[in-house]
Amino acid sequence: MKLITCDFISGCFGGGCGVLLGHPLDTIKTWQQFSNNRISTSMYNIITRHNGLKGFYRGMFFPLLTNGALNSVVFAVYGQHMRTLQESCKTKSLREREWRMHVMIAGSVAGATQVMLGCPVEVVKVRIQTLQFVGHPWHCLREIIFQEGIWGLYRGITPMMWRDVLPYGVYMLVYEYMLGIEDRLHRMKLDRQAGASGVGSTYEASVIATAGATAGVISWLFIVPFDVVKTVMQTETDPTVHKSMMHCFRGLVERHGWRSLFRGSSMVIARAAPVNSATFLGYEWCLGKCHQYFTIDST
Repeated sequence: MKLITCDFISGCFGGGCGVLLGHPLDTIKTWQQFSNNRISTSMYNIITRHNGLKGFYRGMFFPLLTNGALNSVVFAVYGQHMRTLQESCKTKSLREREWRMHVMIAGSVAGATQVMLGCPVEVVKVRIQTLQFVGHPWHCLREIIFQEGIWGLYRGITPMMWRDVLPYGVYMLVYEYMLGIEDRLHRMKLDRQAGASGVGSTYEASVIATAGATAGVISWLFIVPFDVVKTVMQTETDPTVHKSMMHCFRGLVERHGWRSLFRGSSMVIARAAPVNSATFLGYEWCLGKCHQYFTIDST
């Protein structure tokens, strides 16, 4: 029970670190995709329409409150599926041979879980960021359900699945491959049990940060168009405007050209590296502190 508690608290803390660091860039990216404007124009609109610099943090409360718990569930799903797949292999050589495929499958299942749980959070966040709703996140949530039904909370779920399911498998594969997670996490675990904090050295911290940043950037490189379509669909309050993902794709290209599908790419890439570094560093640091607090021993 203590281990589960540590994982949950650490996931919440790591997710919170990522949101705090990355939300201003996410707001700029969302405005670019919503309005098809350049970075400078989007920043100007955010400042003027949201009364100053605090506009960059508009809509942060809801994902800050929920993202940590969501991360905990996602990593728990990933870990459980990974263990199940590895245990299905009868020999060590077979486990090693199938390891990459298992990481991809387990990561994709975790990504699907993230879509189902995270889509309502994304809808509320996007509506508040783009001034499609002015008020408290819980009021926005209630308004969406009242005006659009429960399915209003899952607007844009199809492009979100394209954005998150398979790419999340890639994300976990890149992270674990770079970190050499089986060996390094075993050493981290021994360090924690010996009384060390989660990120025990500068070298260890740099490895985690680099692996997280690289995994985030690579997993985002080819999925920006799906993120753009997701944002456009979720900002629209009329369900008849965008009949499907492909309908939205075609509409964007017809109105703004194919380059509109890559609007916000620079912010996505700029945000991916620091956010994922902060998430993994926060997770590892908090996990070590939790293990110290609960005095989890080697047994």
